[in-house]
Amino acid sequence: MLHPRPRKVPVARGDQLELDVVGLGDGPDGVGKVDDYVVFVPGTLPGERAAVTITSAARKFARGELQELLTLAPERTEPHCPHFLACGGCHRQHQAYAAQLAWKQATLQRALDRALGDGAPRAEPTVAARPPHGQRHKVVVHLRDTREGGLEPCFHRLRSPELVAVRECPASDPFAWDLALRTVELLQELPHGAWDPDFAQRGLLRSVLVRATTAGEASVLLVAREPRIPDLDRIVEPLHRAGATTIAVNHNRGEFSQLLGRDTAVVSGPPRIAERLLGFTYLISPAAFFQTSPQAAAHLVERVVGWLAPTREHDAADLYCGTGLSTLPLAARARSVFGIELSLAAVHDAEAAARQNGLRNVTFRAGHVEGWLARCRAGELPRPHLVALDPPRAGLAPAVVAGLERLRPARIAYVSCDLEALQRDLRALQTAGFRLAAAVPIDMFPHTCHVESLACLEAAK
Repeated sequence: MLHPRPRKVPVARGDQLELDVVGLGDGPDGVGKVDDYVVFVPGTLPGERAAVTITSAARKFARGELQELLTLAPERTEPHCPHFLACGGCHRQHQAYAAQLAWKQATLQRALDRALGDGAPRAEPTVAARPPHGQRHKVVVHLRDTREGGLEPCFHRLRSPELVAVRECPASDPFAWDLALRTVELLQELPHGAWDPDFAQRGLLRSVLVRATTAGEASVLLVAREPRIPDLDRIVEPLHRAGATTIAVNHNRGEFSQLLGRDTAVVSGPPRIAERLLGFTYLISPAAFFQTSPQAAAHLVERVVGWLAPTREHDAADLYCGTGLSTLPLAARARSVFGIELSLAAVHDAEAAARQNGLRNVTFRAGHVEGWLARCRAGELPRPHLVALDPPRAGLAPAVVAGLERLRPARIAYVSCDLEALQRDLRALQTAGFRLAAAVPIDMFPHTCHVESLACLEAAK
């Protein structure tokens, strides 16, 4: 048997060369080519010519480090953050915001075309963040010991578990960011060091998670290797004075990549903070998932409800409902709504929010979506005319698609945070008898390549 010869790699580590950048990857990289061999170079844009040093070369592609830009793209702009390309976030800051929005629209369009071919609708323009900075109301900093014996706030380095110290973050809400830094300062007054994953028994403190709301409240969640932090009471009042409404501790003895453990205990303050969006009050416990940008969340919900258009003649379902982001506005217009969520803690938040908003036509259940869809057919929950979907990154299990095919709701609003999963699910939903009518990207994370989108489907006639 004849075996194909291994492809000859045209570059080697340490080579210095000039490249024309012809595209953007799904990350921080511009894409250059040596003949047909791809070289990824962070911090470059299409239309630029760059002097590059090759840092790694594999069979299919190489990576390079930018040395000098010889030609600038018209869309290039000055990054806002001094940590640009050092930390792992906001890697499109060097691209003008209008160009970022256009790229996200085009990226969603490519996904729709790959999924549905010529039958794909045109992606709508990206819903912009205004302003495109300060939108992240959830801030997570990881802790590291300094040589002087203190603590410093860190993010992960680009493409690495390594931590890089940070002193500012223009992407974050200023109040949330300042509260995170103040929390780190106060933790230094306690006799505890940062956990070092290379020495598993060393250090107690792992991370600080702050969530601030547009209603002026904030939670501070301290992630530690033990269920309690000795002497924490010494900094509780200063944390409240700094703006913390609720202070809690999360017990996490998991791997370095695992942000939160299973158990969270509130140390001081109410069990939940309040967020106000579109006239509704949402109640969020310290470890709960809630969209990072309240503004983008409001844009998303407006479009979900606008597409589903519930009336008092409709029963609706919010699948993977979290703390009830779409459930509450749907309930205000529909005859009834039920929400399904795997996290029991999130269900408790959603139930508390429904009571807070005086909504009595809402039912929440904890468990797997596919199991509860089967119970709809059995009459344990209303058969929904309208369905909102906001699945995790992995998308829909085949049993969920099968359940939707059997229930056949008139309209589906599918919120996606992963385009590969969206492509797969759109094909499956089309086979199940649903037609994609519209799709729109919403800029949940400006200055990144993350594409959050809403796909609007209807039962085919």
